[in-house]
Amino acid sequence: MDNRPYHHHSFILSLWAEGGARPNAPPVWRFSLEDPHTDQRRGFKDLAELMRFLEEWAAVPPEEPLMDE
Repeated sequence: MDNRPYHHHSFILSLWAEGGARPNAPPVWRFSLEDPHTDQRRGFKDLAELMRFLEEWAAVPPEEPLMDE
């Protein structure tokens, strides 16, 4: 088992379907992430936008104390 310290951060993910712009159009999924430590919330129009945010966030995460396993 790896005993190196690691960073841990939690987000609350919400997702919901909105009706399509046209009748019989498939629903459009929307997403939001909330940081439970700061109550900051960020919305995303689609899954690609959410994934871009997470990839960028993980590349340079905010400063947090290290947690040990």
